[in-house]
Amino acid sequence: MAYFDSFEIDIISALSTQLLDKLTQLSPAPLDPESLSALSSEQGIYQLFHREKLVYVGKADNIKKRLNEHRFKIVGRKNIDVDDMAFVCLYVHPNWTALAPEDALIKHYKSESKTECAWNGNGFGPHDPGRDRETTNKPPEGFDAKYPIREDWVCGWVSAGTYDASELLKMLKSNLPYLLRFEMLEKKSRTPHPSLSGVVVEVPRDGMRADELLRLAAKKLPGWQATVFPSHMILYRENRLYGHGKRLWPK
Repeated sequence: MAYFDSFEIDIISALSTQLLDKLTQLSPAPLDPESLSALSSEQGIYQLFHREKLVYVGKADNIKKRLNEHRFKIVGRKNIDVDDMAFVCLYVHPNWTALAPEDALIKHYKSESKTECAWNGNGFGPHDPGRDRETTNKPPEGFDAKYPIREDWVCGWVSAGTYDASELLKMLKSNLPYLLRFEMLEKKSRTPHPSLSGVVVEVPRDGMRADELLRLAAKKLPGWQATVFPSHMILYRENRLYGHGKRLWPK
């Protein structure tokens, strides 16, 4: 017999097993303001259910904030009712969240069923798909393909009046339940392109639709194009046809 050997404990597997046991003891709550208001702003993991089926597993530094963001995103989509959504969550100490327990949980559920966690890795996450997705003409996938954005979202926070184009676009970006990206001064900058400043946009009435407002801005910007995709809207200095995007302006 050997008189020496190596030992390595599989902490992630042990953690995942205990998390699974704990999650199965929870009863899903509606993804509504009342349920979300009872949460605390702690780190942890969560599960989302659509019509009682597990569709997403995630982690967040602030579970309350992230679940509110998910609710807002779903409200801004077609073909889905946020009242059909539910969730459970576990607060997890930062020492354990660093081990990415949600990855192990996703792997577990996908190995058990090909239909669970269907939204993981399929466009539901909070990240901007980036310019490469648009310019490489990739088709919409997963969540975005099935539940495209409501480009006709009523912007009740925009009143009739006169706006600087950059300020109007920043208002839309901050309040829409989906991504609006427009050209900045330079890559990774938060400063709008100089061409947007000093451009006057007249909004004729209260509560116009998002696509109407973006079109109004684009009309005031020669050489700029407004385009809507299943996942988001953009405004750039370009003249381009997208296979999976609809041009709002110019027509």
